[in-house]
Amino acid sequence: MVDFNEIYKNTAPPVRVGLVGAGEFGASLITQSLSHPGIDVPVVADIDPDRAVNVLLRCGVAGDGIEICRDAATARDAMTAGKVAVVPDGLLLVDTDIDLVVEATGAPEAAAAVSEAAILAGKHLVLASKEMASVCGPWLAKLAAGKGVVYTLPDGDQPSLLIGLISRAELLGLEVVMAGKASEYDVVWHRAKGELSYHGQTFAVPDFADNWQLDGADIPEVLADRAAPLGPTALKSVPDLCEMMLVCNATGLRPDFDAFHAPLARTVELPDVFRPETEGGILMEAGGGVVDIVNCLRRFDELSLAGGVFVIVRCSDRETWQVLKAKGIPVSSCGNYGLLHNPVHLLGIEAAASIIAAAQGGMPTSGRTPRPAFDLVGRATREFKAGEVLDMGGHHHTIAGLEPLVRPAEAAIPGGPVPYYMAANNRLVADVRPGEILTVEMVAAPQDSALWRLRAAQDEAFPVSAGSGAASG
Repeated sequence: MVDFNEIYKNTAPPVRVGLVGAGEFGASLITQSLSHPGIDVPVVADIDPDRAVNVLLRCGVAGDGIEICRDAATARDAMTAGKVAVVPDGLLLVDTDIDLVVEATGAPEAAAAVSEAAILAGKHLVLASKEMASVCGPWLAKLAAGKGVVYTLPDGDQPSLLIGLISRAELLGLEVVMAGKASEYDVVWHRAKGELSYHGQTFAVPDFADNWQLDGADIPEVLADRAAPLGPTALKSVPDLCEMMLVCNATGLRPDFDAFHAPLARTVELPDVFRPETEGGILMEAGGGVVDIVNCLRRFDELSLAGGVFVIVRCSDRETWQVLKAKGIPVSSCGNYGLLHNPVHLLGIEAAASIIAAAQGGMPTSGRTPRPAFDLVGRATREFKAGEVLDMGGHHHTIAGLEPLVRPAEAAIPGGPVPYYMAANNRLVADVRPGEILTVEMVAAPQDSALWRLRAAQDEAFPVSAGSGAASG
């Protein structure tokens, strides 16, 4: 492995980071910064300043070292005095003495405005708000390159970690057949109780032992039997597909199909599950180069893969891979496919790597040239009426009744699909039938929207042929 301490010798002053969004990701970054010699977070922006103050206190910042500021000038004075300034708007934070902005609100419109302002002000941008990145990330990357600053997704979130794992496999000369991530929550089998547990829910499965092993079984059939007891429980989430879309745009990989398989599988089974249908697996694309997600199935006493990332590679040197299999590396029963995986993601703790790489190395950790090959779009699962507002809510930032799909990118113009998070929190101007893809003319364009304006700039900079997903520019 590369010695990153050697590459980024800690001779420069700490990177001064402005954090926008004091949620889970932001809190973990604040805590890490307090003991990290290379990072300082002297200013935090949150729409609820009191929440930001409480987060800072929980992270270990002294109360007399925090000041709520209502304008940039006051924030600069507080920072000069050695305090952590808390401001109610990320745009105020941009106008302070910082090197880099970490945008972690998850709010597409606000993230768009702050991210553009940060780049135009000459600040590096670490973008944790995947929702906004899915709409106009390639344009922001292009804008940043033109301004001589870095745009990157953060390590600590799965897209950057998976992009890194893919690039490492390719550096080793391995063929990546499939790349993926685990969903946020495991499905855990409690054999003695005859139960599965998933995200606070339990399901009776007295005969689940019959579906525990894949050895010699019809894999698609066993996977269907495993998922059946969970009924309508969603094993695919909008964030999962959103993140894999970002990976596609950074790597040139593509979905096996637009709705994703999202099987319920054990970590050791992944090389068998994610192989072509012609070899007994579930992949429809025999040529490889695809992405998907997995819901990790495990016993209560087994290591989790929740939030981890992985690649399936072709075992061209079968003899060596059999040696590796004997050492515990998962290899498919046919001997053709092997697993490389990183079983964790550490939120803001790992973001330190992206911050230092950007500010001191001038290098993104999530690929240099994301291109808009794919979009995250929505398909109605119920009837919508004109006048309804497509409210985005919940932990996963979903729009109820709108199924996420990853499809080849098209310009966001009337007649074309509207990106999922461009539609969020906006009003419908047309009825939508179940099964219809939401299109641009169905949604009332908001006035003075930074998000919609940046997407228009991206479409102009990277023209695509309708439905082709092939961007030029």
